[in-house]
Amino acid sequence: MSMQNFFETYFQRYPVKPQHIKTLPDKDLQTIVVIPSYDEPDIRWTLKSLLNCFPTVFPVEIIVVINAKENTEEKILAQNRITVSQIQEIQRENLSDKIKIYYLEENNLPKKHAGVGFARKIGMDEAVRRFCSINNQNGIIISLDADCLCSKNYLSEIEKFFLKNPKAEGVSIGFEHDVEDEKFSEESREAITKYELYMRYYIAAQRFAGFPYAFQTVGSAFAVRVKPYCLEGGMNRKQAGEDFYFLQKIIPRGNFFSLNTAKVFPSIRFSSRVPFGTGISLKQMDNNEYGVYCFESFRVLKSFFQNNEIQPVMKEFLDKNGYFDALKEMKENSACEKTFYKRFFVWFDAFRLLKFLNFAHAEFFLKQSVESQAVKLLEALNIVYDKNDVSALSLLKKFREIKLDV
Repeated sequence: MSMQNFFETYFQRYPVKPQHIKTLPDKDLQTIVVIPSYDEPDIRWTLKSLLNCFPTVFPVEIIVVINAKENTEEKILAQNRITVSQIQEIQRENLSDKIKIYYLEENNLPKKHAGVGFARKIGMDEAVRRFCSINNQNGIIISLDADCLCSKNYLSEIEKFFLKNPKAEGVSIGFEHDVEDEKFSEESREAITKYELYMRYYIAAQRFAGFPYAFQTVGSAFAVRVKPYCLEGGMNRKQAGEDFYFLQKIIPRGNFFSLNTAKVFPSIRFSSRVPFGTGISLKQMDNNEYGVYCFESFRVLKSFFQNNEIQPVMKEFLDKNGYFDALKEMKENSACEKTFYKRFFVWFDAFRLLKFLNFAHAEFFLKQSVESQAVKLLEALNIVYDKNDVSALSLLKKFREIKLDV
């Protein structure tokens, strides 16, 4: 398939918005940052953070998708208009010849689909068009949010990684919430500390268990090449969890990595905009309603993945999910161990892993405090920690500094 046909196939097979940006991109454009923006108080901080990054070798574009659903209240539309004026102000001030800033206005999205997933998709599809116009199927699409800052090496490290790793299809980018920002209440800081600790515990525990596709799936902290983006049907229009669902198509392709030399700094935000995700989890943390999957459930997974040992909770789960019929088919269609391994984790993917954990904690285990389970994981990994300080903050700092490629 020629490069042009490759892009045309995507536009023909998947619903996309009409082209927004008429200005032709630089012929050497390599990176596009996509930022959805809905009712944001001040996007200038995010844009200035990007403009203050170290220089990149190739040009960069930033596409902000200002969005709202049909019949949105005037107060939010007014804030979106302020966002437009803020972007225009930054555009006028921007002296960089390497970074161009564009914005799209989508303030009448159908209620059924309106949300961060659709906004992200609109921006990423526009990025596809930009790369298509210069025949660049290796272009990098970065996903960021409008309430984030980034490290000064953010753009240059992402570019450098993809240049050094031409087969890489995507990366999960390092992130750290500012858990010691005194602008927020002590309760808010404690909640985000526990939540980030849980995020790190959850992925590290999957790696401990031997799950090969254990990566953070944070919408404000990933990047993907345009080719796999198109091959896997692009971003979805989900109103929550769009990042997780999208990346579960990209990660199992292989050639997905963690990039921790660059950092995203998300804000601490309490929100009920969506039924699950960071905002709602923070509220639960703040109200002491949040327990996490116990470490023993990951030991059960490890026994199964690494030793084919099926404990009672796993046996019941596998029976309920038709595993043994699926196993027969896997064996019949696998010419070698490598093929079987791949087929097995197509069946026992990240969705089924989550389904197992929810089943196990409804029937066999109780959820526990994040601090207690983080300690159990550290001990299982033989990682030294301060036993006199097992606060969420102390444990989070430990999880941030250690490499958990188990």
